Amino acid sequence: MLKYSVIPLLIACSSVAVADHRHYSHSTTRLAWVTQATPIYERVSYSAPQEHCWQETVAYEERRSNSAPIIGAILGGALGNELGHHKSNKRVGTVVGAVLGATVATDISHRRSGSHYETVNRCEIQERREWREEIVGYNVSYRYQGEIYHTRLPYNPGKQIEIDVNVTPRG
Repeated sequence: MLKYSVIPLLIACSSVAVADHRHYSHSTTRLAWVTQATPIYERVSYSAPQEHCWQETVAYEERRSNSAPIIGAILGGALGNELGHHKSNKRVGTVVGAVLGATVATDISHRRSGSHYETVNRCEIQERREWREEIVGYNVSYRYQGEIYHTRLPYNPGKQIEIDVNVTPRG
């Protein structure tokens, strides 16, 4: 039974292969002469970074150490203690000397501190949009076997262009 079903299958496959061979087309590469290649331009935008610099005056606060009033109070207290003769006078002298020493030190510290100004350079990058014309392709005309054909290519082909020629048997 298998023998009888395989033979018709083989005959059917061979007739399809013969039929396919008759409709087979063949492609070959040829050279054609370019008669014209016209560039195609397109307006394209792009971003151009540009550095922008300027000079700026900046104020700086100059602060002295916060320990100046403390040091003044210690020195003033020690001096007030030395000036007092009795125990109670020494205590009062110490307190008054500490207060006066802290006040004087704070005042001197404020006079020495303050603002000073400095000129500094500042820069930033700014994006600027610009436009330009770019070639995005070529409209190409070429001659093959006396006929003129047209195509569009992404490049300039030069004097000759490779073309595919399809050959299909009549049938």
